[in-house]
Amino acid sequence: MNPDASRLWRAPRWALSVLLACLAMVGPFSIDTYLPAFAGIGAALDATPVQMQQTLSAYLFGFAAANLFHGALSDCFGRRPVVLIGLAVFTAASVGCALAGSVGQLVFWRTVQGMSAGAGIVVSRAIIRDMFPPADAQRIMSQVTLFFGIAPAIAPMVGGFLFVHADWHSIFWFLTFVGSALFISNWRLLPET
Repeated sequence: MNPDASRLWRAPRWALSVLLACLAMVGPFSIDTYLPAFAGIGAALDATPVQMQQTLSAYLFGFAAANLFHGALSDCFGRRPVVLIGLAVFTAASVGCALAGSVGQLVFWRTVQGMSAGAGIVVSRAIIRDMFPPADAQRIMSQVTLFFGIAPAIAPMVGGFLFVHADWHSIFWFLTFVGSALFISNWRLLPET
């Protein structure tokens, strides 16, 4: 635990919990948001079901591979820069997904999106360990994990709503908005621990 933790975050602890929970939700939320539009995206991009499956596999591969490095990078360069760069790359990759004109482009941008989305999960846990004594950290970690578990439940509903009322591009524009909002809120609020 950082001995200066009480000076780093002066707002209520629940506010930090919400910020970190939102950060941790990015990964699972962006996995499941576009699943209801699989067939529609495939038809629009003239992609086979196997090619569409590759967009999910590419995301999961990028997510898993980059998770091996996010913790070490945040130990070396600081928690805040890794989070902010991860969110910036996630936002840019979401724009790339929204503008993808072929399944190959979508696979590429989904890989980049997965690589960047993992930063929130890894670094939010490190921030909790840095900021709180073990008993408080355990409670806050359980709150963050609750939101982490809610994301896969609500993401398909959000994605389905967007797909039905707009088109598949709107799902990735929504993820762009989420990434931008999280970038701004973390840039303004997240302390370097």
